[in-house]
Amino acid sequence: MPEDTPTHDTSVDTSVADRVREIRKRRGLNQEELAEAAGVSVTVVRKIEQGGTARMETYNALGRVLKVRTVWFMTAESPAPVLTDDGRDSVLADIRSAVNPPASLAGRMFGAVDGDPDLTMLGRAVKSVADAYQDDRYDDVARFAPALVRSAHMHVAALDGDERASAQRMRGDALQLTGRYLVQIREHDLALIALRDALADAVEVGDQCLAAAAIGQQGWALLRQARFDEVEALCVNSADEIEPRMSKATPDQLSAWGYLLMRASAAAARNNNVTQARDLQSVAESAAVRIQDEHEAAGHMRFGPVTAAMNGMQNELIGGHPDRALERADSLPGQTSGATQNTQQRFALDRANALVQVGDTDQATEVMMRLRRQAPEWLRYQRTARNIAEDIVESRPRMPSEDQRQIADFLGVPV
Repeated sequence: MPEDTPTHDTSVDTSVADRVREIRKRRGLNQEELAEAAGVSVTVVRKIEQGGTARMETYNALGRVLKVRTVWFMTAESPAPVLTDDGRDSVLADIRSAVNPPASLAGRMFGAVDGDPDLTMLGRAVKSVADAYQDDRYDDVARFAPALVRSAHMHVAALDGDERASAQRMRGDALQLTGRYLVQIREHDLALIALRDALADAVEVGDQCLAAAAIGQQGWALLRQARFDEVEALCVNSADEIEPRMSKATPDQLSAWGYLLMRASAAAARNNNVTQARDLQSVAESAAVRIQDEHEAAGHMRFGPVTAAMNGMQNELIGGHPDRALERADSLPGQTSGATQNTQQRFALDRANALVQVGDTDQATEVMMRLRRQAPEWLRYQRTARNIAEDIVESRPRMPSEDQRQIADFLGVPV
């Protein structure tokens, strides 16, 4: 665990630039020495100390040298990354209305929905949106999610007894899927609203796996906001509450528990808490081994040896060990096809990132081109993809290759 973490006097509004400069000097380093030890350019260090911003992995590398948690570089004023406006406002307005409607003295105003309750049709609609999300058809998710959420609200209000519980479980699933989509497009605050409501439904009907899925996705949204301490505490505490008896645990129970531990490990890795990250990852992998194969539980939560191993590979990459990350990638148990499509795509992107970091830009380009062909809609929303494209372009002493220019153009990176 990082030691001698400097305190920050919240009564004095010091900038990240001031704090980096202060701790660098306290460690007895000049800018060049810090840059060399962290494996970044001195230009990056100067930029930060002049008030500029840097990538998360840069802060992570600097934190390892300065012996501080990554979260120390964050300030309350730091905005989450924002994508260029791509005309989503009109689409998001309908999602906002469904997920976060106005509230009166009588409660939230969900809006009227025509028709009578039909749980079979509602279930089909939930599956349709889930399939669209897994296939990266985000336009379809955005188009159908508002009506699905409103319909689920209507069903919960109109039914009672076991039927109401079924409707509530489906509403939790619909909200959780909508939250996942919102995380993908970096609408994190709205995603958190949807995921909290999904969790409330899961808890009320006693669906542990659906609850774990909602908590895990909440953790993913918070990771995107660099709220690492909160994610680790949230997921570790939740895992402690549902820890099963290993001798009698079902695959659903092991999946829920292991999934939360895996998310906590990811948070610790991003926060430069290497020992904690590896300990949590080890326990998550032990749960995955007991399941033996990839298992899909409620909430479209898939967990098993492959998913857990992919998370361990990503932790090594985040920890500044691209060589170890590639070793883990090459020794994955079984076939990666057992993981969800989204997880496989994230794994491929991590592999491209590791390849760039070890200097193999040609192979990294091949991975990026394959992702562009197979998952263009998903790739377009990944900020890491843009960072990789920038690194590939900058690494070329001469004109980038045709494939590299295509990737740069697709992701809006100047050549």
